[in-house]
Amino acid sequence: MKKTRNLFLLVGSTEDVISALEAIQFKGLITNTYWNPLLPEYIEKVFDCNKSVVGARDDFVGKIPADSIVINIVPTARSHVCSARQTIYTGDSESIANQFEKIANDLNLDIGDHKSNSSGLTDGPTKKDCAYCQYLDGDVHKNERTIYRSKNFFVIPTLGQFITGYLLIIPFQHIMSNGELPAEHLEEFKTVLEDVEYILKLAYPEAKGILVWENGSGSSGKGKAKDSLVHSHVHIAPSCLTAETIREMSGFHYEEIEILDLPKYKTHSYLLMRKQDREHWLINNDPKMYIPRQYVRQLIAEEYSIPGDAWNWRTHPFEDQMHETIRDITSTLLKYKDQLPERIRINTRFLLDAN
Repeated sequence: MKKTRNLFLLVGSTEDVISALEAIQFKGLITNTYWNPLLPEYIEKVFDCNKSVVGARDDFVGKIPADSIVINIVPTARSHVCSARQTIYTGDSESIANQFEKIANDLNLDIGDHKSNSSGLTDGPTKKDCAYCQYLDGDVHKNERTIYRSKNFFVIPTLGQFITGYLLIIPFQHIMSNGELPAEHLEEFKTVLEDVEYILKLAYPEAKGILVWENGSGSSGKGKAKDSLVHSHVHIAPSCLTAETIREMSGFHYEEIEILDLPKYKTHSYLLMRKQDREHWLINNDPKMYIPRQYVRQLIAEEYSIPGDAWNWRTHPFEDQMHETIRDITSTLLKYKDQLPERIRINTRFLLDAN
């Protein structure tokens, strides 16, 4: 998994370091101003929020930690001979932010999206920006990925499924998170989730557990990365991981809630995970906390010993496995057609009738 707590120390002239600090503005970082002393207690405070610290080495108070990342900030490659692996050139045609991001990626460090890489919309991203709404508004083949459809929700396998059986529950309504749903829709969501679990257990009887979670966005959608999916979706994946084990592994603070309490948390982004009792949920919506949006996907990838960054749906689509999941579920529904609960038969009839 990518490390999220790091100390980056910049070395260079005052002017160059200040220029770099102004440019290096990522959501997983706190940049310390050049004229403030970088105290160890300040670093620990930032680390407690699962973020990294970027500051000037000259302003670090105390002994420099051995695992800190020192980055040289120099004007140009031609005028400075620098053999250090981590070097940013302020006069380079490539932006300082991009150079910093490449260094972080090379070291497998998580710094989040750049703060400027947002939708830029104060009223939230619109349907025209949304891949799910485009899917729903498509041609006659628009249902080719849908395996279940209720009054207010549809269910599809995710394109980024590095494991088969990985599904998404998505509301038809274009919203940023399920926290924006009215109570009657949340009640419907509970029954949809129950049905989806029934189908998954039927199709994948060898699965030892099912993990359910949502990466909810703040209700405005402001600050979302341009290539993020700007539409609420809940993940359901075969996994032995539980909300309780993830809480222990992460060390993050979570509140226990019931699903009908979710609208209280719609303002800020959150990580929501269902507990093993299937009635209660754990939620963290601390705006100071940095939780990577693909954090849980990274954990599941580790569980399945999937190498590299295959958990990153942006760079690793798994179209073949997506279609395999569709085939698995379709064949299972047809096999048990006469034994399915009535609600599932009704909400999958478009698949059953077509086959």
